[in-house]
Amino acid sequence: MILQFRFIWIIKCPFVYYVRLKGVLMHNKKTKRGLLLPGGGTKGAFQAGALKYIDKELGRKYDAVSGFSIGALNAIGIVQQDFDVVLDLWENAKSISDFFGGNILFYKGLMSMKPLRKQIEQRMNIDKLRESPIDFIFSTVDLQKGVLVEKDKFASPLVDWLLASCSIPGAFEPVEIDGHQFVDGGVLATQPLAPLVRLGVDEIDVVATRPLTNLRAKEKPETIIETAQRCLELIQSEMVNIDIDRCRSINEIVSKWGTMKGKGNIVEGILFHFAEKSEDFPLREYRHIEITLVEPQEDFIDILEFDQEKIKKTMEAGYSEAKAVFEKKAREAEKKA
Repeated sequence: MILQFRFIWIIKCPFVYYVRLKGVLMHNKKTKRGLLLPGGGTKGAFQAGALKYIDKELGRKYDAVSGFSIGALNAIGIVQQDFDVVLDLWENAKSISDFFGGNILFYKGLMSMKPLRKQIEQRMNIDKLRESPIDFIFSTVDLQKGVLVEKDKFASPLVDWLLASCSIPGAFEPVEIDGHQFVDGGVLATQPLAPLVRLGVDEIDVVATRPLTNLRAKEKPETIIETAQRCLELIQSEMVNIDIDRCRSINEIVSKWGTMKGKGNIVEGILFHFAEKSEDFPLREYRHIEITLVEPQEDFIDILEFDQEKIKKTMEAGYSEAKAVFEKKAREAEKKA
């Protein structure tokens, strides 16, 4: 009799059974984690310091990494699962000549990226990168088409595409590939979280190179280059900020919808279920994505400044900030448990 009642209850209430089963499956689902690494020239030292803590001390793993400019280069160590190659680059850089050289055709770009190409070729293991289980997306801008171009670890020639992602307009000559000129992906990265969202991640760690919540500058730019750099910094910071805010707004909407469903009765639950299946359902493509932001509290170094003491200080600040952010995150998780 009891077995018969349970069987009838499941037949008559398929939605309730479906919700409970789905809840168990979702609870057991492995969290997919992404890492976003925006650009910032030499400010990438902060990113490198933060990643040193995240990768080597915390042991935090990622399923997907996305970045542009210096963020794409820092990403190499995470994706090929050998971050020491990136740390070695930052910790042993002696001067700007380790990264950039002079350019005879200065009217095309003030500096050459030939030394940087050599650094990438020496440190990047293409086989390890491409065999890695970690997805890797980076971006550059096609000047002729006027569009953002996304590339992955299977792009060829890979070094050229990575250099294109780092080519700050004015400072460097655009990288030419297949007859088109390409520059820094940060120029048009209006939705930097999008590549990771499309890859289906549930969490995104954003490790910035410059302050995102406090954009004030301590000093006035004195030259054309400094003014241009400052403008590019503000544009890129604002684009990352806007996308993070957009993601958090979607999280709030999804959370409210979940609360509403949780309060409904069986009939309302069935209606909610079929509403979600409709192609016209406005929240159909939305899901909750947890955002963790690691950002410097102040600027420690300029985009193209190669002072080893400042680089060291910036890396230490990145390490300390990442440690503080993730320790706080762990404490909050313990309180909720």
